[in-house]
Amino acid sequence: MTSDYERRLWERMDRFCLGASKRLSEIETFPEDAAEAVLREILETGCLSQNAANIEAARREMLRLPPDWVAAHLPKVVPSCLFQEPEWQEWEFRRAAELLRAAFPAALAWLINYAKTLNNPEVDEAIADFGDKKETEDVTAP
Repeated sequence: MTSDYERRLWERMDRFCLGASKRLSEIETFPEDAAEAVLREILETGCLSQNAANIEAARREMLRLPPDWVAAHLPKVVPSCLFQEPEWQEWEFRRAAELLRAAFPAALAWLINYAKTLNNPEVDEAIADFGDKKETEDVTAP
């Protein structure tokens, strides 16, 4: 069953590229600006939201993206939408790492290295915590 949160995420993605929500596995064929806007929307929904339904919807959509494409475009998109406010960086790192850990090892490695450059002790602690967690663990609280 589709939630209202998921439907709204689809509508937001479709504004960037007609039918994007139904063709995420083909994101490589979208115009680059539109494709990166779709990725940004998924990241913002999954990492800036505090509502669990939004976070889960973004995780499901992220899994539909090609891993190599995500790894190639994450470095361009993340700096434009995440880690803007130091007091939220830990939360955003945890959500982003959870978003990537299931299917995006190269993107996750990049994220961890990028997060280290933030020079935020809380983010460093989150990186250490994340490294200690089992791959199957699902953490949704900060």
